[in-house]
Amino acid sequence: MGGNPTLLEDRVFDEVKRLCYSGLDGTTLVSEAVKRLQRVVPFEAYCALTMDPLSGLLMHARAEEMGDEEEAHVFLERVYFEEGANDYRSLARSRRRTSLLSEATGGKLERSVRYRELTGPLGHAHELRGVFTVGRDLWGASELTRERGRPDFTPREVALLYRVAPHLGAGLRAAALSSESTREPEGQEASGVLVLDERGRAIRYTRSAERWLLELEDAGSGWGEGGGPAAWREGRGFPAAVWNVVGALRRALDPETINERANVPNVCVRTRGGRWLTLQAALSEPQLDGRRETIIIIEPAGPKEMAWLQTAAYGLSSRERDIVELVVRGAPTKQIAAALYISEYTVQKHLSNVFEKVGVRNRQALVQRLFFDNVYPTLFT
Repeated sequence: MGGNPTLLEDRVFDEVKRLCYSGLDGTTLVSEAVKRLQRVVPFEAYCALTMDPLSGLLMHARAEEMGDEEEAHVFLERVYFEEGANDYRSLARSRRRTSLLSEATGGKLERSVRYRELTGPLGHAHELRGVFTVGRDLWGASELTRERGRPDFTPREVALLYRVAPHLGAGLRAAALSSESTREPEGQEASGVLVLDERGRAIRYTRSAERWLLELEDAGSGWGEGGGPAAWREGRGFPAAVWNVVGALRRALDPETINERANVPNVCVRTRGGRWLTLQAALSEPQLDGRRETIIIIEPAGPKEMAWLQTAAYGLSSRERDIVELVVRGAPTKQIAAALYISEYTVQKHLSNVFEKVGVRNRQALVQRLFFDNVYPTLFT
């Protein structure tokens, strides 16, 4: 590496921090930040993710030296839901921000699903994972891996990723707010329908579904392969959000925890134009031969999803979100206090904090900022 390690680390930290507040879109921000880190935290392969804070699922993925379309399917269809999703969320909840695979497995890497099915077969061994949060809201993550035979990541390297993680979380949150405030209103609001067979091939889709899918940031990339409608009919080239909602459906139908049992198989994802979409999956009725199709509904995010994303982006606490939800329903202070088992004074104190964070002065302005300014902007032009 050469030179003074501390000076180099500080220089990279400053560069990444500047990136976080330079107005980049989320996917570009994470991947560019990871490339800067490589100067002082060497690795052979990486995967950079942006996450939907509403569902905790990934929205977009960008990877290098992590295989091709086949490995992408392994990750999105099996590894992510077997191990990755829970690991990301648990790291976010714990506020640890970083994790070494060697520590998580007690030095026995074969305990890890992603090592057995993905990184190990590719010749990788050591892995450093980081999550990018604001509070406990998960906005993105990265996985840095080293080839087998190389030394594990050092405490110093882990510490650098830990330092930049909160800035990346803030940058991703800012990117979400910026996309909503600068996007142009869209006139076409029709929901789209995508139907997949049991092998994940597109057998039917509406024109609206094609339009929305092609608008996604990673549409056509296919994790390094060609994408678009022709590839979809062969079961490849879909944006990552499609495979994630399919995986969420499988997990919802075969849950391992109480939370998974309650989860709705959907994910919010942002288009290149800054519009937020909701993808929700369901199974069709069995055909005569017993086969079932997967039906994915793609539509602009509704008021509930948009308001949640906005409250997450403004850094509201879980209690503040509960109060905002009741305010939106028109509940007075006394009713909010009774519903949440807190005093009216506490309600007013929380509301004062909410107004300050969102930059408004009263309830009417709050509802307009969270709902109408972002969901129905044309009403106020």
